[in-house]
Amino acid sequence: MSSKILMINGSPNLNGYTMACAEKIFEPFTYELLHAYRLNINPCDDCKVCHHVLRCKHKDAIESVIEKIKHSDTLILVSPVYFGAMTDQLLKIINRFQQLFEAKYTHKSTPIKLKNLYVISTCAAPQDTMFDGIKLTTSILKELFSVENVSIFTANNTDHITNILSENKSSIEQFSQQVKKELE
Repeated sequence: MSSKILMINGSPNLNGYTMACAEKIFEPFTYELLHAYRLNINPCDDCKVCHHVLRCKHKDAIESVIEKIKHSDTLILVSPVYFGAMTDQLLKIINRFQQLFEAKYTHKSTPIKLKNLYVISTCAAPQDTMFDGIKLTTSILKELFSVENVSIFTANNTDHITNILSENKSSIEQFSQQVKKELE
């Protein structure tokens, strides 16, 4: 089966540890890559427009991001951990999914459905609890997009890694094998 895959890189470092992991895991697949820090997206300001009508008051790049998600069956979110959460620019995109929440639950519109959601995340701290915010956001997205398969790859203590790909080789290979089974 051929999947339409969209990857959104939430790291300001386009060639950092987190993207290195994502690229290694998904190297056998063709995907469209968006860099969140290159997108002009306004933050959600809870204006409630989308609660009353099926649109957002902002006219910006989120429209094309949502269109790309609508035409994908797999979404990959890539983000280092910043204070226990995804990066602000990736969260800005996710927060603008409020309009999709309102469309699904308030307006009872046909929701966007995804077959797969993968989240790739790294953090400098050694504690696995640093990924709790990532996991919570992922579970909310799972519900919003009625996702069949959800998987999260995490690598911590990355400030002390000289080569993230070699230091996490077995876990990257294991996750990559899982992805191959789900996407092929």
